[in-house]
Amino acid sequence: MVTITDSAKEELKKIQDRSDLDPGRFLRLAIPPVWEGEGDFGIVISAEGHADHVVNYKGQKLLLMDPAIADRLSSSVMDFKNSRFSLDVY
Repeated sequence: MVTITDSAKEELKKIQDRSDLDPGRFLRLAIPPVWEGEGDFGIVISAEGHADHVVNYKGQKLLLMDPAIADRLSSSVMDFKNSRFSLDVY
């Protein structure tokens, strides 16, 4: 599964806290076609799927990933630096 750095987790937690998500809605790492914004990936809000990979942080579900994305990006590192998320794929 993708390695998520502590700085990325902290920023995702801030986003989650600011977003005031409805119950059952979470942040999700998405790639096209789910992600329609700039770049190769982004964060969207969605419901949890039965097979999703879940990143927990401080006792809360922080980030969801579709199993295919988690497998495809298994050697990747997601970081937050210079006010942006980055995804280094190896």
